[in-house]
Amino acid sequence: MKKIGLYLVVLTMFLSGCAVMNTSMMETAEVTRPGYPKFGVEYGYGLDLTTTMLITSVEPDSTIFNATGLLSLPVYGVKAGIGLTDKMDINGKLWISLGGVGSKVYLKYRLPYDSEKTSFAIMPGLTFVTTESDDEEEEGAIEIADINSYGFEIPFLATYRVGKAPAVTGMARYSADFISINEANIEEAFMLNRFGVVGELSLELGPIYLRPEIGVEMATPKNGTFGAAPIFAIGAGIDL
Repeated sequence: MKKIGLYLVVLTMFLSGCAVMNTSMMETAEVTRPGYPKFGVEYGYGLDLTTTMLITSVEPDSTIFNATGLLSLPVYGVKAGIGLTDKMDINGKLWISLGGVGSKVYLKYRLPYDSEKTSFAIMPGLTFVTTESDDEEEEGAIEIADINSYGFEIPFLATYRVGKAPAVTGMARYSADFISINEANIEEAFMLNRFGVVGELSLELGPIYLRPEIGVEMATPKNGTFGAAPIFAIGAGIDL
C-alpha cells in the first residue's frame, strides 16, 4: 500500500509540479578573467526526478547497454559568475520548470596545460531542486508530497578553440542526488546516481556568446535499473 501511495503522489505531482534537474553545461573549459563578471540565459530540457525514481525494470531481453526512457521537461535558467584567479571562477545558476525551482553553485578550475587552442577544466558544484503542490478530488483534498533533492556533481570539460569566434567543448559528468519525498503518510529517501555526456558549440562575437548543445543523461535509481534521457539546450550571454 505504501508503494501504491507513493505512485499516486508522484502521478499527481506530475500534473501540478515537477522536480526537474538542469542537465545543461553552458560553459567552456576557459575561465573568466579575475574580477570580471559573466551572465547568461538558457532554455533546454532537464531530467524529471519525480519519474526517474519510479523506474523498476527494463525489457526482459535487454542488456546492460539498453535503457528505459526517462522523462525530459522544459527548463528556463539564468546564471552569473565572476573570475577569481587566472585559473578559477565561481558561478551560480537558477532555473524553473513546471512548478519546480532548482539552483546550482559551482567552481570552475582550469587545469594546467600549455596550449593556446586546447583547455581542460573541472567544475565541481552543489545542486538543490525543490517542488511542492496540492490538488483536490471530488471526495476531498489530497496533500501532495514535497520533493527535495540535494546533490553534488563533478564535471570534466575539454575545449578546443577552432578560431577566434568558434570553439567546441565536450563534457563528462558524474552526479549524485539525495532525494527526499515527504507527504502526510509517506516518507521516502534515496540516492540517484547520474552520468552525463554533453557536446557544445560556442559561437562568440567579442564577449557575447551563443551556445547550442546536445547530449545524453543516464541515471541509476536505488533499484539499480538503468535509464537515459536526451539533453538539449541553447543559451546566450556575456562573458567578459
